[in-house]
Amino acid sequence: MTGSVRLADFIRANIEPIVEEWVKFALTRTPASESMTHLALRDHIVELLAFIADDIESTQTHNEQVEKSQGLGSAEGEFTRSAAEIHAALRLADGFNIDQMVSEYRALRASVVKQWTGANPALSTTDLDDMTRFNEAIDQAMTESVAEYT
Repeated sequence: MTGSVRLADFIRANIEPIVEEWVKFALTRTPASESMTHLALRDHIVELLAFIADDIESTQTHNEQVEKSQGLGSAEGEFTRSAAEIHAALRLADGFNIDQMVSEYRALRASVVKQWTGANPALSTTDLDDMTRFNEAIDQAMTESVAEYT
């Protein structure tokens, strides 16, 4: 499709508007957000978005795709913490409950999809594949974040 912007490229090109919507939403997660700075509200969202964009573009076999869709995809290294895990640990330390933290991912998903489809009203099959990969990456990040709370 001519003129269509791939989702990973859209995310990279629109980091600031996406981050600003993230911060605006995070501010509504009171009372925990009331004493947080703009920088603290942003925390690891840029790194998280970079992971998502990279994940969308990464090649995967059919078997890897099936495993990932079932939550069986490979995790980051055993001794490293993902941006999602760090985000969750910081939110927990700032007083966010698990519902508030999970709601940030729901809002992020809706924000990115709304902004991207607004810029690309006619989606192609490739775009739908990108959206599937995006949803899988969001779900992976959310799973890693939830694990920090348990």
